[in-house]
Amino acid sequence: MLSKDQIFRASQQLKKNEVIILPTDTIYGLSAAWNIKNEIKINEIKKANLEKPLIVLISDINQLDILNIQKNEYCELLFEKSTTVIFKTVNGSENIGVRLIVREDIKAILDLIGPIFSTSVNKHGDKPINSKEELENFNKNIKVYFDQEISNTKASRIFNSVTKVWVR
Repeated sequence: MLSKDQIFRASQQLKKNEVIILPTDTIYGLSAAWNIKNEIKINEIKKANLEKPLIVLISDINQLDILNIQKNEYCELLFEKSTTVIFKTVNGSENIGVRLIVREDIKAILDLIGPIFSTSVNKHGDKPINSKEELENFNKNIKVYFDQEISNTKASRIFNSVTKVWVR
């Protein structure tokens, strides 16, 4: 678990729209506050398509309202461990993949700043990075909040509630 000081520092950086590396329930993630500029910034870092949608982490089911999610019967899947659900927004203009975080330290950050993007730490198409040394060398401009090597490096399951299909 991250210390109170690490939680505070990470929250401050996220509030300044900085990209940081945080542990999640599954893998380490490139993380930033939820907004279009940060989504583009993360995709640039990963060398991915700049319009590639990223998973959004929430700490509480009520944060779906912040994302303007059109709630449906599949909201319950968010309570299943390591499950991401893709929802349509209320205005129907886009779909957003959402995961309800379990880790209390990351929940504390999300309670302070709201939803954040989180995607695997790697260049697009490469394997996710997990070791402290590799995370610190991934991008020298990105602060790493490391607490332990995560043994379960399996990415989250993804269910698309729009098409009603398991994607991963």
